[in-house]
Amino acid sequence: AAVGNFLITHADVSDETAYQMTKLLFENLDQLAAAHAAAKAIDVAKALDGMPVPLHPGAERYYKEKGLGK
Repeated sequence: AAVGNFLITHADVSDETAYQMTKLLFENLDQLAAAHAAAKAIDVAKALDGMPVPLHPGAERYYKEKGLGK
C-alpha cells in the first residue's frame, strides 16, 4: 500500500523559496527515482489528494501553474 508524504514548512518561509522547492521536487523526479524506487510513484497530478494542511502560497503558485488546486 502507498503511504502519502507531504513536504511541510512554516509560514515564515518565503513564497519564492516554497515555490522553488516544490518546482525542484517535481522537475527532478528522475533523480529522486534513481535514489529510491518509491519516487517513481510520485505524480504531480495526485499531489494534492488528501492534503491534510493548507498549502503554502509558494507551493500553491506552482500547483496552479500546473492546473491543479483552486
